[in-house]
Amino acid sequence: MALCSYAQQLFDLMLFGEDVSLAINESNSFKVECGELGKRVSRLLELLCDLLITTAPTSLYLRPINCMVAKLKRHFEAARRIVCNCKHRNLIWRLFVSRIAAEFEELFHVLDASIGEMEWVVRIYEAKTRGGCLKTEDRMSPTVSVWSCIATVEMGSSLDDRIEAVNHLASLVRHKDEYKHIIVEEGGVDSLMKLLKENCSLVTHIAAANTLCLLANEDSEGTIMNEMISTFIKSLSKASPISKQMQAADLVASIAERNPELKQHNLIREDIIWQLVILLSSEQSTLELKISCSKALWKLAQGSVSNCRTLTETKGMLCLAKLVAKEQGELRYNCIMIIKEITFIAESDDGFRRSAFTSSSLAAKAVVDELLRVIKELDDTKLGVPAIKSIGSLARSFSAKQSRVIGPLVARLGNTDQDVAMEAAIALKKFVSTDNYLRSEHSKSIIEFEGVPLLMKLLISGDKNTHPHVLELICYLAQHDSNSNVLIKAGALTALQTIAPKVNTEYKELETLVPRTISKLQSNLTVEQHQTESSTGIKQFFTEQSKAVVATIEGRLKLLYKRLTVYLQRLVRNPRKRILGAIPPLKTTRIQQFLKAKCMELALMSVYYLKKRLVIKEPAQKLRLVVRKFVISLEKKEIRRNFGYIIHKLYENVLSKKKKKKMSENVCTYRQLI
Repeated sequence: MALCSYAQQLFDLMLFGEDVSLAINESNSFKVECGELGKRVSRLLELLCDLLITTAPTSLYLRPINCMVAKLKRHFEAARRIVCNCKHRNLIWRLFVSRIAAEFEELFHVLDASIGEMEWVVRIYEAKTRGGCLKTEDRMSPTVSVWSCIATVEMGSSLDDRIEAVNHLASLVRHKDEYKHIIVEEGGVDSLMKLLKENCSLVTHIAAANTLCLLANEDSEGTIMNEMISTFIKSLSKASPISKQMQAADLVASIAERNPELKQHNLIREDIIWQLVILLSSEQSTLELKISCSKALWKLAQGSVSNCRTLTETKGMLCLAKLVAKEQGELRYNCIMIIKEITFIAESDDGFRRSAFTSSSLAAKAVVDELLRVIKELDDTKLGVPAIKSIGSLARSFSAKQSRVIGPLVARLGNTDQDVAMEAAIALKKFVSTDNYLRSEHSKSIIEFEGVPLLMKLLISGDKNTHPHVLELICYLAQHDSNSNVLIKAGALTALQTIAPKVNTEYKELETLVPRTISKLQSNLTVEQHQTESSTGIKQFFTEQSKAVVATIEGRLKLLYKRLTVYLQRLVRNPRKRILGAIPPLKTTRIQQFLKAKCMELALMSVYYLKKRLVIKEPAQKLRLVVRKFVISLEKKEIRRNFGYIIHKLYENVLSKKKKKKMSENVCTYRQLI
């Protein structure tokens, strides 16, 4: 309604009300009722006059006036009809007396309600109250409450009052759904859109956008959301000033954070994200603008598969990797947080992970390289924690050959910051959990990078919040038999038996995992003890069999010695050649060992054994079986240590003092001959 027509309609309504008052005065029946009716009509005429005077010829929110004019016109028509019926005193009139009385009561009720609404409308437009949002009273209808807020949004002289009115509209919507329809019907969307496009503060824009998002559910055609996002796109374009671009980016970030449903809109994915990436990559963009754009992208990526997919399909990933590499402060942090959100989605969405983080993707490789650099080189908890989380989220993307990602995580287990150490344990847990196909290979890498001692240290001296994650990681490592010995030697079994019961009461996932792991380690501990006992049995076997072996060897030593003395002179002239001739089966390497022997006793025993090894066939077969068992189950150092001891005992037990003396005499004779 134009201002001139609005004033004309008010004036016409006032004339109509005067006619009704005149008819009331001329009535000859229902004097009491007509008197009460006349008072109400007079009050409405006074309010219409006040409204005509207080409203200035400027741009006003005219919806309340339009509604009240139409409503009062209907009420005045009803009042005139009833009063006209009161003038007739014929038989028909007498039959309908009771009905006319009821009509008066009904008319009084609607006129009283209209008077209250008109008083409220007049207050809305009065100059002294126009600057604020009137508080809603319980007796007022929902429509009048909405009028009060929208009028303040449109006409409020103070920006704070307008913001308060917008927030009050939002609270009405949250309080009851019927307000959504009323606000839309009473023109609230247009007022909020107008405010959103004004050159005012970010707080004002955020308030208006939040309220519009609440009203968007009432709009089945999506007009509200489309118009609002189109406003964002226009503000983010290169043609807009940098200040307006920054404000639009900040507004997108705020709205995306508070209204998750907005992030799924097609225009957000197709236009807003592209615009933000372009501004983030542009050399003309200032640092402040890049920070605003990165924050907006961070909030848009949170929990949205479609938005994360759009980011990876653009040059967003490479852009993020470059910014993490060269930027500092808040911009670098925001970029790492964007990556964290993308990797979090990749962890839960197999299809997205396979498409975005393939081994051939240069963008994915660049991002992983920068994350590892942050973990290894930067001692910053604020950056390190999200970087570690990102690598952990990608645990199922790394092949067995990519063990380079394990080392930095293992190293962070020893970090003095407990948050970093805990996140490292959580990330490593994802590499060896049951849903990781390469868990066995990754567990070997953790062992090779000396992860077990760090885990035990973290379990003993670390914060209690880290215990569940460390225990779970130890349990996953223990699922592979090759790790059992390392875990047992490090004290993992004892730790599980003592610390785990205290943690199990709070973490249900450990209730079955820990007992199963303890049982497995105890079983492996029994095997290890059996192997140790077998080693002791070998020593005892050689000790017991030494007498039989020596008895057999002693009888043959004399004969061998006699045969060797025949060739002593030849050996002096050409030892190598003569030994080859004397004992053909001996090989060159064995002869060298013989010539280099430190004592004649062992040399004679070795020669005899090589020549006549069938004499001690049974002990040798037993020895071979035991050695084969040890080779399968033990490491080389353990074999060397155990068998070195056995040979020492054999030499010590086989040769008594008497025999040593006799053999030493023979050696002296042999040396003299040489």
